[in-house]
Amino acid sequence: MLGKTLVIGVGSMGSALLKGALDKGILNANHTSVLVRRSEQLESLRAELGVIGFIKMPPLEDFQTIILAVKPQVLPTVLSQMDSLREGTTVISVAAGVTLSTLQRALPKATIYRAMPNTPASIGCGMTALATDVADDTSAVEALFAAVGEVVVVSEADLDRLGALSGTGPGYMFVILDALADAGVRIGLPRVLAIKAAAQAMYGAGKMALSSGEHPAVLRDQVTSPGGTTIAGIGAMEKGGLRSALQDGVLASYERSNELGK
Repeated sequence: MLGKTLVIGVGSMGSALLKGALDKGILNANHTSVLVRRSEQLESLRAELGVIGFIKMPPLEDFQTIILAVKPQVLPTVLSQMDSLREGTTVISVAAGVTLSTLQRALPKATIYRAMPNTPASIGCGMTALATDVADDTSAVEALFAAVGEVVVVSEADLDRLGALSGTGPGYMFVILDALADAGVRIGLPRVLAIKAAAQAMYGAGKMALSSGEHPAVLRDQVTSPGGTTIAGIGAMEKGGLRSALQDGVLASYERSNELGK
């Protein structure tokens, strides 16, 4: 059990995690607090979710779990205010690039986890990578992220790799979706219909890949008839460097994550 929990930072990711965990009963509003910067946000969260709220760092001795859902640039300031942390507190950070060793040096009394979720967590379709150096049972922390989608426990090295792939992946997908919709408009479709068709194609393809377990190349071959329209489209995209551009994007994201951790 996570026990009395404090969520520090309730932006898009913190909000998705908080709402999903409350909805699934992983967290109890009466034992969940939030720390935010603006009073209007605090009042909104209190009214919507019934949680306890703070604008200044509260005493930390009473909390069994603390979720750090702030940006990497903000995290050092937050860590410097956590001196009152009690021994054995579970601390979960979703800050990209900030290593377990860095967190452990700042919070030597805590049991540290790193998590890399993504924004589809807001609709219960997230993908979260979870890493820790401790040998304790991870089921309670896994359940927290399972409330908003899929979760895998991996090494810290793989967490950073997954951050560059699935963590930032929705951003890549939205760019591709926008480009496909533009193409639909270019050939004469109304914008709304083009977006719907492209989004459904992406959704359906992803669901097929997950449910079938087949390699993407096998699924591609199943819809690519000799001399047909699909292979013509793929050929043009490959000529434009689609595959290499996507690979370069993931690599650039991974390198940036490593820079943020230094």
